[in-house]
Amino acid sequence: MCMKKVLINILCAFIPLRFVRRRLRLELKTPIRKYIKFAKSFSTKRHPTIKYTYGYRCANFVVSVDDKWVFKFPSDNNGHDIAIREKRITDALRPISPVKIPKMEIVDFNGLAVRKYEYVKGISFRKFSEEQQDEYAVKIAKQLARFLYVVGKADPAEIRDLKPNKNEKPHIMCGWNQNDLWDNILINPKTFEIVAAIDWEAAGFNDFEDCFANGIRHTGVKKALLREYLDLYFKENK
Repeated sequence: MCMKKVLINILCAFIPLRFVRRRLRLELKTPIRKYIKFAKSFSTKRHPTIKYTYGYRCANFVVSVDDKWVFKFPSDNNGHDIAIREKRITDALRPISPVKIPKMEIVDFNGLAVRKYEYVKGISFRKFSEEQQDEYAVKIAKQLARFLYVVGKADPAEIRDLKPNKNEKPHIMCGWNQNDLWDNILINPKTFEIVAAIDWEAAGFNDFEDCFANGIRHTGVKKALLREYLDLYFKENK
């Protein structure tokens, strides 16, 4: 196993592009067939429909089954701490959020904590054309603002220990935040309604500065989101 790791590192050292290097390293060291076979075992179909991809920075190998389940296999460690933290946060915020947070459970695969999610059909905002992004910027921003405000003002007792300071209370532009509103908000491409907020492993209790400054990559959405959020906050906190 050590020799295999050394050979993989030597091979990948000659690849200049970081993403390609990370992906190749993941492909070479990951038992992809075993992961897919494990995911298939949750299907009731004789011939399951399987799709797979790689998570952000190749930190996970992701398999979807029959457009019903999504499995996330960790690539760098056993995944226990991340999985438990994400499940605690989503379980606490799911009843509160105005946007669907898919159900999640943790299943074991040879000591790995595999995250199993309810599949939700939708696409991220970045996949729309520039014309569509411009046309529906305000509609999306209003939905995001409500989501950000409602989740942000929540303070569930069961996850207070996960805050940097468990005694800090939510306030303007600060609270629980999914932390990636650009890539992990799924939208119905026919209605432009937000159907789900997925992938909460980076969620945390923090200020929203980075969310507004760097997390939203469309100027129209960014401006409208800030305006709509502040309107909501001051209307409900007079």
